[in-house]
Amino acid sequence: MKPALASLALALGCASSLGTLGVVHPDADDVGLKLLRPDVSASSCRSSVLGVPLRAGEPDVREALATILALDREGDVVANTHIAWRRLVTGVYNRRCVELRGDLARTVTTVRLPMPASHGAH
Repeated sequence: MKPALASLALALGCASSLGTLGVVHPDADDVGLKLLRPDVSASSCRSSVLGVPLRAGEPDVREALATILALDREGDVVANTHIAWRRLVTGVYNRRCVELRGDLARTVTTVRLPMPASHGAH
């Protein structure tokens, strides 16, 4: 087998967990939020040299999330989140990262009151 095909087969055959998230909601507009810092990002990375890990474990979504939440003590949620997986593989130096990018916010309580159909009609 050619080296390029072997590398592709190895890359496609690998899978690992990137961590878990407590809540994922498809539309940030439906959740009461106070925007604290727009467009922030953080990464969780692991590197190895000649196959020897420089730090134990795998890149972790929770680690990147904690880094973003630490930017503001009011922050408790990241809205409009984009998650990306990045890796550099040279055989000598390898680096795997998971990156989170989004808007740091604080959830706010919202109260929705039912309105009769005739409300607002004069």
